[in-house]
Amino acid sequence: MIDVDDKDLKRYTQNLQNAAKYAYPDAVRSTLSKAAYETSLLYKANVKKELTIRGGSSNIVLTSIHYEKAQYKEKVVDNMASYVGQQSKTYGKPTEQLRKQELGETLHAKGKFTLKATRFTRGGSYKRFVQKENLISRTNALHIEDIAQHPIKNNVKQQFKQAIAVAHTTHKTINFIPDGETSGHKFGIFQFKDTGTKIGKDGKKHAKGKAAKLLYSFKDKNQNLKPHPMLKLATEKVAPKIGEFYCIEAEKRLSKEMSKNLKK
Repeated sequence: MIDVDDKDLKRYTQNLQNAAKYAYPDAVRSTLSKAAYETSLLYKANVKKELTIRGGSSNIVLTSIHYEKAQYKEKVVDNMASYVGQQSKTYGKPTEQLRKQELGETLHAKGKFTLKATRFTRGGSYKRFVQKENLISRTNALHIEDIAQHPIKNNVKQQFKQAIAVAHTTHKTINFIPDGETSGHKFGIFQFKDTGTKIGKDGKKHAKGKAAKLLYSFKDKNQNLKPHPMLKLATEKVAPKIGEFYCIEAEKRLSKEMSKNLKK
């Protein structure tokens, strides 16, 4: 890393101003654009590290990260600016997920419910990402009339017994939405698996272990996101390098101005 002090910056600035009319503004513009570009690279890297991004670099969240160079037509240094962030729209679709993650905003459900991933959905810990097989797009959640031949309505306890029976009969995993809350005041998408059966004291077959797990909770319309300052960290890492970038761009510009006077 180049060590830059204030004297170096002042010397480059003076040389640029002496070299040509727009040499100094051009060097500053290039510096700002380079800083924006480097920040965008770090920003994408932070997003990949902090969030679950599927589909590689073609994922819309990653392609929505954009940087804008300082405008070439602007000649006044104090008015120059470059930008980094997530576009409000990408491919015609709204993209503002990263701002919400960055600041830790509160999500408000537009519909009746906010789907909250439970600890079970995340593989046993809230620190983990949602397991691929438990993504909401893959749950295919069903109501009792979709899974039982003779569905019981408005009786959650009996609906659970029906769902468990179907899971053990078909040996398939079922994701189920009951008509209302359980006796434990839980409501959402439940997952039923074939856990095997055992003969109870009553002589009947009963499920081994707990057959139902809560995947997503519908209990609250609001969900508070934990802040993930991915852009802030990228900006803070690039900011100390601005002086270095300026020296590099100034050297390029001075070399360009000096070469104009050379004979070919």
